[in-house]
Amino acid sequence: MKQRYSILIPFLILGSMFFFGCRSTQPQEKPNHLFAEFFVRYLQAEQELKAHASFYEGDTIKTAVPKSFAGGATFQGQSMEARNLPGGTIRYIYEQLGSYADTFQFSFKDDFGQSRGIPVAMTPIDSFAVQGGQASRSTGMGLYARGGQLSRGESMVLLFSDENQKASTILLTGPSAGEAYRIPAAKVETLSPGKNTLYLVKKKRTVEKGDSLSILADIEFYTRTIEVEIVE
Repeated sequence: MKQRYSILIPFLILGSMFFFGCRSTQPQEKPNHLFAEFFVRYLQAEQELKAHASFYEGDTIKTAVPKSFAGGATFQGQSMEARNLPGGTIRYIYEQLGSYADTFQFSFKDDFGQSRGIPVAMTPIDSFAVQGGQASRSTGMGLYARGGQLSRGESMVLLFSDENQKASTILLTGPSAGEAYRIPAAKVETLSPGKNTLYLVKKKRTVEKGDSLSILADIEFYTRTIEVEIVE
């Protein structure tokens, strides 16, 4: 009996080693992928700054569910207010008067306590003018926008409003050669003749896909309004 038991002991030891060895080599559960959406809007005339941040967790963006963090999120070092939206989404919001920064910084701490900093930046339009103060429906128009050169992923919308408050738009997309634009008549002919107001909205979208964090960031800059005459 003792001999049989002594024969079994090596097999038991080997079995235990195999069992625990298998357990130790099992891959750890991979954390869910984090999807983050950031938005910044600046109104030049009002000097109004608004920022949003939302987070989602899951294997893909289609199956991801809303995500929040115990420490919340910050914008430019300031706490953002958490608001509940329909569907369970939690949107972190910041609204304040202030100046436009070279770079805006979102920050949050993930579930592992790791600090994450997300920079969002775009060159603003300091000023702009329409050549001669007029846009012709038959010959087009010249536009100069300081800071208006567009990179890939950037766009600029020209928003016109006539005396009857009828709105019209012209879209320019990057990349562009510089800050001066010659806009053809085909894009101007739909504008209402007479006095119009005009302001520009410069936009940029950034998409980054990482191993554990994917980012979608939008930033918009709204200029002051000027007057433009639309002629034939």
